[in-house]
Amino acid sequence: MTDKRNIVIKVKYPVSGKVTENFEPKMITEWNVKRILLAAGALVFILAALFYVINNDQQKNDSDNAAVIINTIEKKVTPQVEIKEVEINKPDSSKQVVAKTNPPIKPTKESNKKNKPTSDITVKKAVKKQPTEKVIKDLGYSKVNHNVTRAVLTYDINNKEPVGEIARAVNVSRKKPVWVYYFTELKSMNGSKVYHEWLKNDVLVSKQELIISGDTWRTSSRKLLADSAKGNWTVRLVDEHGQLLNEKFFKVE
Repeated sequence: MTDKRNIVIKVKYPVSGKVTENFEPKMITEWNVKRILLAAGALVFILAALFYVINNDQQKNDSDNAAVIINTIEKKVTPQVEIKEVEINKPDSSKQVVAKTNPPIKPTKESNKKNKPTSDITVKKAVKKQPTEKVIKDLGYSKVNHNVTRAVLTYDINNKEPVGEIARAVNVSRKKPVWVYYFTELKSMNGSKVYHEWLKNDVLVSKQELIISGDTWRTSSRKLLADSAKGNWTVRLVDEHGQLLNEKFFKVE
């Protein structure tokens, strides 16, 4: 048989004559500590991951920049030249003694070349050859003295100055002869006499006397060249003692 139990509910009513108290509801806030800790831990983890990624990118950029700088420095470094030392074999004293006792043997040319020490290397300097007289005349060279500041062959003189310069040849024809001027500028020869000499094929054709009247003096002489004047010409400047101060060579064609 099952037991039957009675449930008794008691209700308490306020007693008459007593004033019931006005109870107001109060809100109580409870902090869930576990959830707060979990959220804080997740936030810290996310921040640490971001910092790690950013730091790795920065290190990678620094290493790339360092590699670029090293490559540029290596390109700028000049290659080193390797210098090899040549060892010169010295003759032994024993060989020298044998050489004294034995009769001398005349070495051949090939043995001299082989036995020649590397230290006896002679360096030949390039010597600049002076042009011959023929080359000087063909190319129109001029010999210059320190008293002659300028010497020019020209077709005209304007205001005591040469107009242009004749390089090598003068072209003439039967119908059109050409005037050629020899302009000279001299210094430190005040009161002296000089001469302009015109020569065709090394034969004196004309000679003009010029008197210098200043420390710096410009003077000139001229020659009319026609078709009959074709050949090799020389015009030169000499002083009163016959010393050559300047000369120029040209051709009349």
